[in-house]
Amino acid sequence: MSSSGRKNVAVLGGAFDPVHMDHVSVARTCLDRGFCDEVWFMPSPDRWDKTLNASPEDRFAMLELAFSGDKRLVLSDLEIRQGDYRGSYVFMMGLKEEFPDINFRLLTGADTYDGIPHWRDPLNFFGTNYNGHLLLRDIELIVFARNGYPKPDLVQHKANGYAPLLWLGPEEGFNGKYSSTAIRRELLRNRDKRPEGLEPSVYQYIIENDLYRE
Repeated sequence: MSSSGRKNVAVLGGAFDPVHMDHVSVARTCLDRGFCDEVWFMPSPDRWDKTLNASPEDRFAMLELAFSGDKRLVLSDLEIRQGDYRGSYVFMMGLKEEFPDINFRLLTGADTYDGIPHWRDPLNFFGTNYNGHLLLRDIELIVFARNGYPKPDLVQHKANGYAPLLWLGPEEGFNGKYSSTAIRRELLRNRDKRPEGLEPSVYQYIIENDLYRE
């Protein structure tokens, strides 16, 4: 619980195209370290900034298989039901309004941290009105390590007047190594072997539903 007595919820958004073991591992490490009381997985709708390979329905179904049975991990279709992709700031502020008794934290990778000031709402963007700096100001972050990317400068982050940032790296027990892109590439190369990092149930779903073919 936060100092105010509110439940801390970490929001892990993304394409999950497909979900892999690091997604679940970072969520459980977050919980074990006490950085949050629950992790809400928020698969995104179809997006303007990247081409997604599986439908929202298939990506949601794979997430259901990946961590069924752990009540601390919550799968939500709130962002999918939002329809148009609006970016993280609009979505997170909507969550705060809808659930005022919850303290939300955004769980994101070190590979995205430097780019956050240039995040935006694609439906209301006219060239300069980025809203990423508002997200940094208004939303607490949990940043997890990604290979090849530096740890955020926590002192500078605080000096900028941003909301608190918690770091989740190897020293806290997390060291991710899988990527959805590499798994899709492996499936194209050899569908008869389950790629490393892919849960058996998710792999079975992919094969049965003929996903990730050229």
